[in-house]
Amino acid sequence: MKRKYSDYVIGYAFTLPYLIGAFILFLIPAIMSLYYSFTRFKVISAPTFTGLANFHQLMDDKQFWTAFKNTWVFALLYVPMQVIIPLIFAVLLYSSGGYIKGKLAGVLRAVYYFPAIPSWFIIGMVWIWLLSPEIGIVNQLLSLLGVSKIAFLQVESATIIPTLAAVGVWKGLGYAMFIYYIGLNNIPQTLYEAAEIDGVNSWQRLRNITAPMLSPTIFLVLIMAISDAFRTFDQHFVMVYNRSNMYSKSHLMVYLYEKAFRFLDMGYASLIAWVVFVCLILITLFILKLQKTWVHYEE
Repeated sequence: MKRKYSDYVIGYAFTLPYLIGAFILFLIPAIMSLYYSFTRFKVISAPTFTGLANFHQLMDDKQFWTAFKNTWVFALLYVPMQVIIPLIFAVLLYSSGGYIKGKLAGVLRAVYYFPAIPSWFIIGMVWIWLLSPEIGIVNQLLSLLGVSKIAFLQVESATIIPTLAAVGVWKGLGYAMFIYYIGLNNIPQTLYEAAEIDGVNSWQRLRNITAPMLSPTIFLVLIMAISDAFRTFDQHFVMVYNRSNMYSKSHLMVYLYEKAFRFLDMGYASLIAWVVFVCLILITLFILKLQKTWVHYEE
């Protein structure tokens, strides 16, 4: 049926506020940031075009490359855990539906989701105290087990990035788990009933029904985890930068913040922002290319 002209007008009218917002809040700042990356811009004075000077500085900046490496290590640790661990908890929560019902089920869901509610300032300060080598509960428990105390958040140590990744997964577990939980509830029960009649065991049911039907949800959580890994700032700022003599090499976003707002070098900071953006886009495009091999959508 041929659409009426008024239908198009209504459609564009609904999308117009978003398009205006995207143009003002994203496209224009992105273009300005790209221009600033070719300039020397100290905020208090007008930007001066310097060509590739910022790129040459970037190539020789050892602190940048340390932050770059730490960002990738953080992402490689955070993303798999953020995809797999919430999935395990979601499956356990979904499977326990026949045993845990009513208010108890609601309380259990609230307990899982609670870490996602407080800000990173609160969560970060709590974990700094828990992981303290002197008074932290975690190290006290390790001492009881005969393990020497570990300075989990000591700068330049081998434990700082894995610790930050683990705490990040703990905070985001509840949110990702409920996305999985909703996906599990959307799988038609008739498929499981038919499989039970055919004598399919639990492993075959997981492999041939649950995994394919849940693959779009897993893909969504994967994309969200990758984005979070490269864009995270507040966790590193609270747990590392704000308490460790302004150590800015734990993540590129913290290093960007230091260059932009401590040293007021907006040109160089803009270049770092574009490096993060390009990394994120390339990884996302790669994952989108691979999704055809393992993500199954209902037709």
